Amino acid sequence: MICDIQFGKLMIVSDLHGNGFDFRQILKVYRKLKSEGKADYLVFLGDLIHAYPGKRKDESLEIIQELIKMGANKKGSGVICLLGNHEFVHIYHIPLQRGHLEFTSWFENRIRKNREEIVRFFMDMPFMLRTKGGVLVNHTGSSDRYAQTKGIDLNWFKRYSHEGEFVAHIENINTYDPQISSLFMKTAKGDYLWDVLMNGNERQYGEEYLEMVDDLLQFASVDRENSPMTTLVSGHIGVDYGAETIGSRKLRLCSSAGCLRDLEKKYLLIDAEKRYTNSLELLECCCDLY
Repeated sequence: MICDIQFGKLMIVSDLHGNGFDFRQILKVYRKLKSEGKADYLVFLGDLIHAYPGKRKDESLEIIQELIKMGANKKGSGVICLLGNHEFVHIYHIPLQRGHLEFTSWFENRIRKNREEIVRFFMDMPFMLRTKGGVLVNHTGSSDRYAQTKGIDLNWFKRYSHEGEFVAHIENINTYDPQISSLFMKTAKGDYLWDVLMNGNERQYGEEYLEMVDDLLQFASVDRENSPMTTLVSGHIGVDYGAETIGSRKLRLCSSAGCLRDLEKKYLLIDAEKRYTNSLELLECCCDLY
């Protein structure tokens, strides 16, 4: 559940939240870059689904179906989709609510005829991506749990399978049952993954969050003594102008939902072999999506 990229150039985008207009623009840009030899991989940072009210038509299901058709996350594919919290909740039947908004049930209603295919696609999404040069890419960013490695370490993430000791979500994979989520949340991995995938970054932790970024980079470097992770790229939280630095080691990217307008949306283009020593170097690699 960790993807390692040794060579090539990566076009990285974040948080579509069902925006088919941006999805088609991303594919257009990627195909152009690929034809010019400027991109080898297209990486989605998670939260492909669940539109917010008042935005464009929700094309969450159509986006997922197109990615499945494209062979995303299959061996040899250049399209990689990382796991976001909005995909995670459907694997474990978790009702996701933000204020008065409830996201899960609407999408579940749309996938009721082919739920297993969609959920298994979510189950194949890696938690993290690492480049040879030391860039760590994930959806949420860091949390206070990466410093607490008792029983859960990098190898746990590498070996992780959504089909383990807890099986209620697999036994009921064709039908959405919110009661399963309460059982899952009582397990050690359920409690851990909820904190890792659902937290609010610096909005939740304050100034301590910068130390947590360091903790995550160290956590993801234990098997790479000679080429440790030096910088982090994530989405998860909106950015008015498309990209921003969070301290000296993290870049937050916003390619769709969370930007002020289309002209502010950004994608990141990096070389897997290159070492980016700080977040400002990554910021310079951000390009306008439109």
